Amino acid sequence: MTAIENQTPFSILDQDLYKFCMQQAVLEHYSDVVVNYSFINRDPSMKFNKSALSMLQCGIEKMAQVIATKDELEYLQSTCSYLSDKYIQYLASYRFNPLEDIKCSLNEETGILDLQISGKWCQTILYEVPLLALISESYYRNVDTDWNYNGQYENIIQKGTMLAKAGCNFSEFGTRRRRDFKTHDIVMSGLAMLSADYTGRCTGTSNVYLARKYGVKPVGTVGHEWTMGVAALEGTYENGNSLALQKWYSTFKGNLGIALTDTFCTKAFFANFNHELASKYDGVRHDSGSPYEFITHVYNHYKQLGIDPSTKMVVFSDGLCPTKAIDIKKQCDRFSLKCLFGIGTNFTNDFHSASNPSAPSKAPNFVIKLLRCNEKPCVKLSDDKTKHTGDNVEVAHAQNHLIELGLL
Repeated sequence: MTAIENQTPFSILDQDLYKFCMQQAVLEHYSDVVVNYSFINRDPSMKFNKSALSMLQCGIEKMAQVIATKDELEYLQSTCSYLSDKYIQYLASYRFNPLEDIKCSLNEETGILDLQISGKWCQTILYEVPLLALISESYYRNVDTDWNYNGQYENIIQKGTMLAKAGCNFSEFGTRRRRDFKTHDIVMSGLAMLSADYTGRCTGTSNVYLARKYGVKPVGTVGHEWTMGVAALEGTYENGNSLALQKWYSTFKGNLGIALTDTFCTKAFFANFNHELASKYDGVRHDSGSPYEFITHVYNHYKQLGIDPSTKMVVFSDGLCPTKAIDIKKQCDRFSLKCLFGIGTNFTNDFHSASNPSAPSKAPNFVIKLLRCNEKPCVKLSDDKTKHTGDNVEVAHAQNHLIELGLL
């Protein structure tokens, strides 16, 4: 790890690929939309302190210094051909404006961190991932400090080898919940060294900086944020998925062709995923609910549309570990479905207590979610009810509306 990498944030490429992709789509379709995001701590037992806040605020201020360098832009242009010249030009002049866009405070009595982001969607969309990485690192540097790096390299080699031997193709998705950048760097250095003798392999990483550093493919498609925003702006939950998919396709012309299925629950998604869209898209991504029920649902849906399921890809990314991924692959094999696994927290935040190595060191469950687009509330109705996000009244409204239509 270099000295400059020790000074997070340090590169605009220390970011998940799908954020650049969504920024391009937002610029094309919704360039003037104003949005609000909010930090959510899904585990209230993880409290913050003044030192963590101070470190976080320092990192936020440093974001103003992060710009896309000439060689970074050239890398994106040569590696990600689906990013347009117009978008690359926009990114060349892009600047974070954290003092204007981000409000961050701490309730010292409760340890609850409050973080809000507001501004134009095209300007603020790049904050989420680096902010979550900063929040996590601030927490583990100042609150839970009972850990060390012992065994991290050996562990990732063991996990990667286990997956590859089982024939699993997998990608590293751990930027947003990594313990810190050093951990992430250790993980990717190990995955890049895996033997090529197995039927499975590491297909890349969502982190563009580390993809470049280790000569692997940057990977990613789209997040819930895109469908949430499109549905809110267009005023429709029942057709939110199809509109989001159509707009995405118009921007990327079949590239980045994995459709995310659980923004408004899977049933509503498949009601929108007609023959035209299912033919255009390379496959689908599972991010909540039972993966085994999902496999059956996907197989039957393609069959009903007259599409050979074996020609499509299913990506799994919901709280995976190697053992779970291998078990899911066996089920996909029974249905002759191609599969790929995106593994995040289990790769970049799997630690044990330094003082008691038999005890796990708790991983974070932090998210930043889109709240409003042009003052219109945005919601997510996951297949896992604990992952529902948005204004409670609007969540209830969306649920009732979809239930009335038989889509939930």
